[in-house]
Amino acid sequence: MTPADRQNRLAQELLRFEDPQERLSYVQDRVRRNAPFPPDRRTEENRIQGCLTKVWLHAQFVDGQCRFEVDSESTMVRGLAALIAEPLAGARPREVLEFECQILELSQLKNRITPTRLHGLSQLERTIRAFAQACLDHGQP
Repeated sequence: MTPADRQNRLAQELLRFEDPQERLSYVQDRVRRNAPFPPDRRTEENRIQGCLTKVWLHAQFVDGQCRFEVDSESTMVRGLAALIAEPLAGARPREVLEFECQILELSQLKNRITPTRLHGLSQLERTIRAFAQACLDHGQP
C-alpha cells in the first residue's frame, strides 16, 4: 500500500464522523491506545523545533523502509502528529519525498486547527522529509 493509499484510507476513517469535533476526539482516542515514547526517546535531538507544545519524532531506516514514531506532551498534538506520520510508515525514502501530505484537508480538519499548531505540524513534515533526504544522500534507495 502506498502512502497516498494509507492517507486516503485514514481520511475515510476520520470522515465517518460527521461532526468535526467528534473527528478530533477520535484523533485523540486513536493515540491514547498507543504507549507514549520511552523517556530515552524524548530527547532534544528528537524534538521538533518550532512547535509550541513539545513534539518528538523518532525516525529510523530499517530494511529499506522509513519508520516514524511521534509523541507530544499534548494528546491532541500527538494525534495530529500521528496523522502526518502514519501514512509514511514503511515507505521508502523516495516515496516519502514524493508524497504530498493532505490528510488535514482530506479529513476536513485543517480549518479546525490553530495556525500555530499548523506551523508545528509543517515543521514535523519538514523534519520527516529531511530524514528521508538524508537516507537518500547516504545511498539508501
